Amino acid sequence: MHDQPGDGNHGMHVVHLPDSDLPALRRGLASLVEAGAQSVQFLGAIDDQWTPEGLDPIIAGLGIPMFGGLFPGVLFEGKACKRGAVLIGHPVRTRVVAIDISGTDAPPQDWTQHLDGLHTIIAYLDATCSSGHLMRALFDARGTNATWCGGGAGGLDFVRRPALITPEGLRAGVAVLAGLDTTTQLGVTHGWKPFGDPLLVTESRGNDIVTLDWRPALEVYREAVEHHSGTRFEQRDFFELASRFPLMIERFGAEGVVRDPLSKLDDGAIRCAGDIPEHSTVRVATGGFEDMIEAAARAKEQATASVAPAAGTVALTIDCISRALLLGDRLSDELDVMRVPGVPQAGALTIGEIASSSNHFLQVHNKTTVLAMIAPGSGAS
Repeated sequence: MHDQPGDGNHGMHVVHLPDSDLPALRRGLASLVEAGAQSVQFLGAIDDQWTPEGLDPIIAGLGIPMFGGLFPGVLFEGKACKRGAVLIGHPVRTRVVAIDISGTDAPPQDWTQHLDGLHTIIAYLDATCSSGHLMRALFDARGTNATWCGGGAGGLDFVRRPALITPEGLRAGVAVLAGLDTTTQLGVTHGWKPFGDPLLVTESRGNDIVTLDWRPALEVYREAVEHHSGTRFEQRDFFELASRFPLMIERFGAEGVVRDPLSKLDDGAIRCAGDIPEHSTVRVATGGFEDMIEAAARAKEQATASVAPAAGTVALTIDCISRALLLGDRLSDELDVMRVPGVPQAGALTIGEIASSSNHFLQVHNKTTVLAMIAPGSGAS
């Protein structure tokens, strides 16, 4: 167990657990409570042995809210870990609410009152659930009155399993929202560059693109990728080639929103890692390792541009797992350029990244880096 305190007695403390040892988890939580934590963010590796049987009694007995999730990897001080967990102790007033998103309807609005007046909202959701209804409901409720960050939890096999840390325990099919009484500076970048003609999404259903320009989506996408790359899909696994050529939803005056094509469907549709609005315009994109690393450096510039990080700040780093897999050994370079001297770094490799800043619409992103500089807030005063 490694404890990385923030600067100052009442800043945020970060504890790294190298594996799923429950006694070590109890000791880590106790150290955070002793340091003044009012809530704990738990980011764990889903391939480790974190279970409801082990975690639920600990969550119930902690005495302060605990939230977070299990992800394909966790981040600690520039390193990606496939085992263990990272704990962040927040020394501020925190409200945590879990929402059932396993159905197809928009979530009820009775949770919104729990987040009133809180300016930072950390959101983690089950990546096996459709996110479109949730994102619209969250934006309608709080919109630009809050800074949002977070991502999708779960495994790369997309099998639904308990992966969200809620006040009631480890659960599946939910989103967990934590409103914090603090301010956050955000950096959101990806570095992908579109090419070719814009394509109209003429039919979609949730995360599936059915047709582009009134033709089967797979047919149109295949033509664009094969023409640009000189490689045929018959020669490569679909996801292996598609991971280098994501789709980008165009936005006026802002960097486009990336969507990862995950698989091809029997009816000629493409399944993506995120909601695809019908009648939106998309383009196929590409990018190199240096483009992605330079974009990550810009995320740090964005997140630190307004003011220098206050004492006790933590750098919550949300990076896309498919981006990490593509970068391979260069992932450490990306994480390194996002390091802020003197500020603890902790985070997760997520299946989709949640972010909004300024007047931008709240989105689930893919293949994107999100750097959230979370200040200690009123708990440090």
